[in-house]
Amino acid sequence: MLVLTNAQVFDGREMLPGRHSVTIDGDRIVAIDEAPDEVSGEVVDVAGMTLMPGLITCHLHPDFYKFDIFSGEKPGKELPPGVMMAIGVRTCRVLLESGFTGYVGAGCAQDVDVQLKMAIAEEIVPGPRIRACGHHIGTTGDMNNRSRWWKPYETPGTDLCDDGPYALRKLVRQEISRGVQTIKIFAGAGHGIPSATTRNMARDEITSIVNTAHERGAKVRAHVADKEMILECIELGVDIIDHGDEVDEECIEKMVGAGTFWVPSLVYLWSLLEVGYAAQFGVTREQYDHVRAMLPVAQQAGVRILVGDDYSGVFRNMIKDDPLDHQVGNYGKEFAYYGEIDGLSPAEVLRWGTSNAGQLLLDPPAKVGVVEPGAMADLIIVDGDPLADLSLLARPNDVLRAVIRDGRFAIDRLPVASDAAAATRAR
Repeated sequence: MLVLTNAQVFDGREMLPGRHSVTIDGDRIVAIDEAPDEVSGEVVDVAGMTLMPGLITCHLHPDFYKFDIFSGEKPGKELPPGVMMAIGVRTCRVLLESGFTGYVGAGCAQDVDVQLKMAIAEEIVPGPRIRACGHHIGTTGDMNNRSRWWKPYETPGTDLCDDGPYALRKLVRQEISRGVQTIKIFAGAGHGIPSATTRNMARDEITSIVNTAHERGAKVRAHVADKEMILECIELGVDIIDHGDEVDEECIEKMVGAGTFWVPSLVYLWSLLEVGYAAQFGVTREQYDHVRAMLPVAQQAGVRILVGDDYSGVFRNMIKDDPLDHQVGNYGKEFAYYGEIDGLSPAEVLRWGTSNAGQLLLDPPAKVGVVEPGAMADLIIVDGDPLADLSLLARPNDVLRAVIRDGRFAIDRLPVASDAAAATRAR
C-alpha cells in the first residue's frame, strides 16, 4: 500500500481545494483522504506538489519516426520490422518521461501497438497503458493506395485496403483477432492528404466496418475532414473523429448526441503552414482558423475533445524544435497550445488529456484518467500548478517528480526519507 499525502490534487476535472492524501493499494486508488484503518506500506509526503492523473494522448503512431513524407514511399516500410518495433519501444520511453501513462493508437505497421502492449504486460519493457490500433484501413485506389503501383509490397506497411462490405468485414475481424482494439479507417481526404474527391470509402463499407467492430467490442476512428463525411461517420456510429477540419455547429450537435470523441490535432496543420507546404498539402489558413474557433463552441456544448497529433519528426529538418518530433516534453506542449485559445480554460484543456481520454483508453467499468476511489493508479506528480501554467507539462525534465503506472513507480524523483523507503518504492 502507498499513501501520498499533502498533495494538491487535480482529479481529472478540477483542482480540489486544499491538500489531500491519496491511498493506492495494488493497481487501484482506494481512498482520497480517508485512509484505511491499517497502512502497511509507505507514506510519502508530496510537499504541496500537484498529484494528477497520468496524461493520455489519443492519436499516436508509435513507429512513425523516420518517415520522409516527400519520399513517395508508403509509411511502415521505411525500415525493417524489428527496427520499427525498436522505434515503438523508444516512443514508450519518451511517453513515460513526458508524464504520459497511456496512449490510444491511431495506426501502425507490423502490429507494433499490439506487440508493445504484450511486451509491457510481460514486463519486458516499461511503457504506458495502450489501446491498440492496427493498420490504416482503406479501399483500392484511394488516397493511401495510389503511389508506386508498379512496386507492390509483399507485406503491407501501415495501410491495408480491400473493397466492399463483406471483404472489409473480414479485414476488420482479422485485425481484431490480432489484438487490435480500435479500427482506423480513412473515410475521407483532407487534413494534409489531398485527393480528387473527399469521399474515400462508400457508405455501405463504413457501415459494415462500424457494425463489425462494435460486434467484436472494438471502436472505430476515422480520418475525415469535410462536413458531409463527418456527419455521415457520426450517423453510422464512428466513435472517434480524427481531425474534422470542417466541424461546425451542426456537427457539434450530432457529436454531443452520439457521444463521439473528437481529436482536432491542429499542430500538424500549424506545422504545414509554418514550413510553407500548406497549399501543396491542401491546407489553408482559413481551415486552421475555423477549427480554432470551433473548439470553444464544442467544449461548451459537451463534445469529448482529446489531445493527440501526428507526431513523427517529418518536420525536424524544417522547423527548429519541431513540435511533432517524438522528444521528451513535446507531447505536453499541446496543453499550452490549446490553452491559448480564447474561450478555453486550463482545466477544460487538461481534461482532454485526462478524464476525457480515460473514457476512451479503457472500456467501462474500468476507470483511468481520474483520481478517485476505484480508478486505476496511473498518476503523475508535478512540481507546480499546471492550471496556473499549462506549459509546465512541456517541461517534464524540470517539473516531473514521479510517474506511477498500475500503482508502481515508473519514474521516481521524489525525496526519500530512508533507504528502506527507497527500496519499497523501487519494487
